[in-house]
Amino acid sequence: MVRTVLSGRGDFGRPTEQPPSLETPVTGSASSRPTLPRVLLVDPYRAQDDPMDRKEVERYPSLGILQLAGFARAKGIEVAVVDLTFSRSLAAIDTALRSFRPGVIGIHTKTLTAARSLEIAERARNSGAFLLAGGPDAASRPEHYLRGGFDAVVQGEGEEVLVDVVRRLSEGADPSGVPGISVLREGRVVRGPPRPFLKDLDALPFPAWDLIDMEAYLSDWERRTGERRTAVLTSRGCPFHCSWCSKPTFGTTFRQQSPERVLAEIRDLRDRYGVNYVRFCDDVFGIDRRWLERLLDGLIRELPGLRFECLARVDLLKPDLLARMREAGLSRVYVGVESGSQRMLDLMNRGTRLTQIESAASVLRREGIRQYWFLMLGYPGETLEDIEATIRLFRRFSPEEYSVSIAVPVPGTAFHERVKDRLLHRRAAPRRGGTTLLYEAAYPEYLYRWEQARFRLDAALRRSRQKLSDRVVDRLERAADRFHQEVATPLLTGQRRGPPR
Repeated sequence: MVRTVLSGRGDFGRPTEQPPSLETPVTGSASSRPTLPRVLLVDPYRAQDDPMDRKEVERYPSLGILQLAGFARAKGIEVAVVDLTFSRSLAAIDTALRSFRPGVIGIHTKTLTAARSLEIAERARNSGAFLLAGGPDAASRPEHYLRGGFDAVVQGEGEEVLVDVVRRLSEGADPSGVPGISVLREGRVVRGPPRPFLKDLDALPFPAWDLIDMEAYLSDWERRTGERRTAVLTSRGCPFHCSWCSKPTFGTTFRQQSPERVLAEIRDLRDRYGVNYVRFCDDVFGIDRRWLERLLDGLIRELPGLRFECLARVDLLKPDLLARMREAGLSRVYVGVESGSQRMLDLMNRGTRLTQIESAASVLRREGIRQYWFLMLGYPGETLEDIEATIRLFRRFSPEEYSVSIAVPVPGTAFHERVKDRLLHRRAAPRRGGTTLLYEAAYPEYLYRWEQARFRLDAALRRSRQKLSDRVVDRLERAADRFHQEVATPLLTGQRRGPPR
């Protein structure tokens, strides 16, 4: 999907309002003013290629790209967006290169779309545009993208970096010295000086929703859920230090928009697009309790009927607060439970206690709020006993939704540092539902896949209690456990039943 820029909607060459000329000056006299290169921003994610799309991936526009577009547009830069989410090919890229003739192309990267990002860069290389890779994957492993054809990689937040690159190019200067980027020089990666994080998030313009086909997303949600859903980001940075989590873009410095700014953005989405359901996609929602209480008051007062969901830590989900959140429209919470073993939670540096998980799960159920649990297998040090503890916790609270993934050592994390000498060097392109083991763990991959199947079986047995008697379900569960202990585990662990490394 390609939309025009600066103001209004429309296809390339046919804006609803005449955009400012590319001769718009930056500085200097009318005869000597440099022109600003056009910027094309690309989201390479395609839902049809995502092996988890039907089960777990929830389709929302790329807020990072739309925020970049809004920021650059506010600085007088002409911007277009290619969003491949609902596309079946890369034809929109070729169309944009011909029709829009960008001087800078920024591509959002993540592990799932790494190969396609490089493919798009290859298509765009002959256009003469400056190729800029942003997003978490490029920031975590810049050399991979620089050797793959990109001119520079953004290390951190991209708004001011993008504007600086555009202005340097307009002046004929080498943008390699721009703070916050890495480039390749004489065969090695050269990282520029760091750029301070943005402090005043209220000063950011709203994401440039008009540069994508919002109706495609909203109607897709409406068809599946009856609600017009979209995502909102209220904060940047996460102050917690889980050992498997990478924060290359927003870092650990927590910054937040004011509740009033958040409410204004949601009202805009409601008034312009009929949005009635919001996903707060912050890394951790509600870190500042006073901030959250002000937001909840505003939601109840100004946006009655709006429903929302969020990702939260169990140590922040206080009983009295959850009741207020439900009153304000909270319908689902994503919770990083990870493990039912306190020993594993400590190894992961989660900073949470099993008692907090149990308390949060109990209160969420009492308040009628759906729970989505994230669970992880295969983290270094995990034993079969730790996995059994996770199974027992899962059975005890039976969350409505869940995912169980095999731990992924992401570059730049403490987890990756711990196992970097045992990586299996498998292709990083789409892993089927988190079932691929990427390092030499304590047990073979098939053991972890079997454990994932046990969670699916437990969930199915839980659902069957509505049709079968508890006695029958309990007998099936005991039979499955006996098979696991006496047959599956000895078979799948083979000679590697010793203590995990």
